[in-house]
Amino acid sequence: MPKALAGILFALSAAALNGSIGIISKLLMASGLNPYEIAFYKTFLAFVFVSLLLIRTPFARQIQIVAPVSDNNIKIWMHIGLCALFGIFTLFFFETIAYGHGSAANVVVILMASATIAALVFGCLLLNEKIKISAVSGVAVAIAGISVISWSGQASLLLLIFASAAGAGYGLFSVLVKKFSLHGGIYLTRFLLLFGLIYLAIPYLATFRQNPFDFHWQTVAGLIALAILPTILGFYCTTKALGYLSAAQVQVTELAEPIFAMLMGWLILSELPDYAFFLGALLIITGIMLINNVLGLLKTYFLKE
Repeated sequence: MPKALAGILFALSAAALNGSIGIISKLLMASGLNPYEIAFYKTFLAFVFVSLLLIRTPFARQIQIVAPVSDNNIKIWMHIGLCALFGIFTLFFFETIAYGHGSAANVVVILMASATIAALVFGCLLLNEKIKISAVSGVAVAIAGISVISWSGQASLLLLIFASAAGAGYGLFSVLVKKFSLHGGIYLTRFLLLFGLIYLAIPYLATFRQNPFDFHWQTVAGLIALAILPTILGFYCTTKALGYLSAAQVQVTELAEPIFAMLMGWLILSELPDYAFFLGALLIITGIMLINNVLGLLKTYFLKE
């Protein structure tokens, strides 16, 4: 399979996994957890799960896999720490707060649009990637698609600010991973979670309650779901996709997230999509195909076969 197609599949997998973030976060906040607790607990659980999974792999080997082109450990840790600042802390912190100021659908639209534009701009500034007409067209069409599907009325100014900040951080993160030549996968995911946990501990401890929240099994199940689905598996797929595609291509492809969210609602909750869903889905798919030159990739692949 061509690398570009593999990258598209990883990015689409990340989009499908990330589709669960909004609804689970809203349910957890309704149960009594605040945004700082949700962001910290899900990152903590994710880090513990991944660390247990990799416990038999020597630490030096993990570093070598993540950054095979560098033997300067201090530099590697600085690069990972900077990526985690934007990809874990900025994303998780501001995204979770944004869900408390409006609908999950509006947060998704603003966050994903901001991430895509940030990846395109920072890719040009930091990676010297040329902004092609096909890329701009793909971004515009895909953003229009998620707006048609997800937008649900006016958003508050705070929602706009927090969701935009989360998206900009996510977009910059995807560019920095490529800038620093970090190899994506489970090992990089573990190190990103480690730094993210340290960053997120600051607001968590600053708002620590004297009377801890009374956890119920539903709350624990929700936190575990957030830790495994979007946090571990979602970041794994995103970092893998960045090894095959540009940051902008990954972000545009992940704009398919609302499509997967709607499909899950259709299949699991029997929520029948309206005409806007199908129109938006068509626009998103068109945008993904434009920026990734999917038709050209498929033509080349089948001609070789």
